[in-house]
Amino acid sequence: MEDTKRQTAVDAFTHLDMSVVDPIADLQSRMAAAAVDRALVVETWSGDNRHCLDTIANSAIPEFRVALCYRPELKDPEFLAADRIVALRVKTSDLVDLGKVGDGLQASGKWLMVHAENGIGGLTNELGKVARQFPQLKIYVPHLAWPRRDGVDDPNWGESIAALSRIPGLVLGISAMAHFSRESFPHRDVEGLASQAVQLFPSERVAVASDYPLFEKSLYGEYMRLAEDWVRSIHPNWSTAVESAIFNPRG
Repeated sequence: MEDTKRQTAVDAFTHLDMSVVDPIADLQSRMAAAAVDRALVVETWSGDNRHCLDTIANSAIPEFRVALCYRPELKDPEFLAADRIVALRVKTSDLVDLGKVGDGLQASGKWLMVHAENGIGGLTNELGKVARQFPQLKIYVPHLAWPRRDGVDDPNWGESIAALSRIPGLVLGISAMAHFSRESFPHRDVEGLASQAVQLFPSERVAVASDYPLFEKSLYGEYMRLAEDWVRSIHPNWSTAVESAIFNPRG
């Protein structure tokens, strides 16, 4: 594929490298070198990057949007009013009682980003219930829907991917390849899993992302291009429209 045909302009899931002096400037530099002009920056569960995300959410940095982690004590969805906060990252165990937060996400058009801390089978079961309770809720499942746990293939993954593909509007993210791979870049052992998943989703419901900095950091651009190549092998006419919808959920 010619580089001139590439459309990777949005990194739909990245963290910040908190080991550097200026994590925001570091990511901006990586993006510029890779011709990635926008990114969804995700809070870590440890919260170590939260102060940087607060800076982004309260600033005029145009290329970034923010996904915050849901905390059990967080019951008031008022924070969703911030324009640059476009997604809420929620663990499977917290999906059972979204309450006002679920209502707020659905009403705002912003994204529920999920996490499969106990495996994709349990997450899929809970997401089915959430989708019925909030039929207009936008749902984003990153990281290939977690095909492996602790290096071992998850036996529930194939069935779960098929079930997730039947939830209207649910978006699958192709990211975190290094996390699931037993091989070095370009992670050929994960490519087949990605292809299997992408085949079940229309192109407008597939996003690409990096999961920076949780891989060899000098390969940021290569990871973005790899994710796009895997998607295009199934959907040659794939575009960045879904990432744009994640980045700007209000349209």
